Amino acid sequence: MLKGVRVPERFALNGINGGAAVFKHMMIPERLGTSAMTIGAVRPALEIATRYSSKRKAFGQPIMNFQAVGFNVADSVMLLDNARSLVYSTCLAIDSGNATPGRIRRMISQSKKYVSEAAWDVANKCMQVVGGIGYTNVYPLERILRDIRLSMIWVGTNEIMQLIIQMEWYKEFFKTVKGDVRDVELDSPNADQTDEKVYE
Repeated sequence: MLKGVRVPERFALNGINGGAAVFKHMMIPERLGTSAMTIGAVRPALEIATRYSSKRKAFGQPIMNFQAVGFNVADSVMLLDNARSLVYSTCLAIDSGNATPGRIRRMISQSKKYVSEAAWDVANKCMQVVGGIGYTNVYPLERILRDIRLSMIWVGTNEIMQLIIQMEWYKEFFKTVKGDVRDVELDSPNADQTDEKVYE
C-alpha cells in the first residue's frame, strides 16, 4: 500500500473523484474483449483433445471412435461455435450504430457470461478426453483450465452479468412491446378466462 503519495491533479483520470466513471465506462468494452479472448484461450484445449483422441488407442482403436469420448469433442466444437456466433452478433450490433446502449450492455454481458461458462465447459470436457495426463504439465490443459476460470470473475463476475442482462432485458421489453405488437397470450383457446390468470 502506498502512503503519503501525492498525484498531481492533471494525472487524475476524469479529474478528482471522476475515475470511477472512467472505470465504469471502460468495463463494457473490456467485457467484450474478454469474451473474444476467452474463445481464443480455450481453442487449444479442443485442438489437444482432438489430436490426443485420434492417436490414443483403447481396445485396438482410437478412442475418438468411442461415443463417450467423441461426444465430448462434438459438444466442445458446438459450444465454441455458439460462443463465437454470440460475440460476432454482439460486434455486428455495435458496429451497426442502430443498437441502443442498453441493448449493447445486455449483449456484451450475455457474451461475457455465455462465453466464459462455455469455455469452462470446453476445458473440462477436453480434460476428460485426455484423462489423467491432462492434469499434469505434459500438456498445457491444466494451465488452460486455470486461465479460463478467471474469465468468469474478472471485469465483473458472471452474477453481475446476469443482473445487467435482467435489468436491460426488462427495460428493453417493456419499451418495445407496444399495443401494435400481437399479444401471443391471446393465441390460447382459453385466453379470455382472465379470472384464471392470478397475479397476486
